[in-house]
Amino acid sequence: MHHAETIMQTLFAQLQNLTATGTNVERGRGQPVTVTPALTLEQGADQLSDGVNNTAFIDRLLNVRVIAHVKTGAQFDTELNQIRQEVFIALMADRTQGLSSIVLDTIPTGDDDPELSVEIDQKVGRQVMNFDIKYRHSLTNPGA
Repeated sequence: MHHAETIMQTLFAQLQNLTATGTNVERGRGQPVTVTPALTLEQGADQLSDGVNNTAFIDRLLNVRVIAHVKTGAQFDTELNQIRQEVFIALMADRTQGLSSIVLDTIPTGDDDPELSVEIDQKVGRQVMNFDIKYRHSLTNPGA
């Protein structure tokens, strides 16, 4: 299995059962969010790192987006901030994500502006949190 898939599966598991979102976690783009608060985990670009690349291995940066979704009549940003805090704590508790043989570091790269729309008299908020996962794989096999 490609190391990127191993990383995504691990992150998905780590985002399960946060206090604010519970098991309302979906993976991938285009998944409709029917229950909120919820998280969506999306894989982004998988770039070569500026770090060490040699004849044995390649270092890469896998961009991961964690998207918080809320529907609330109250201050939507208050709920988003609580979710952002819980996601940050969960993903930064072990910067190797428990995958120390392949993950070198987890690098928070910032959060996008909160977005707000109105659906039938209810505020719908969304905010993207961005992380780069620095990982290493064999020069000849991205799953090794």
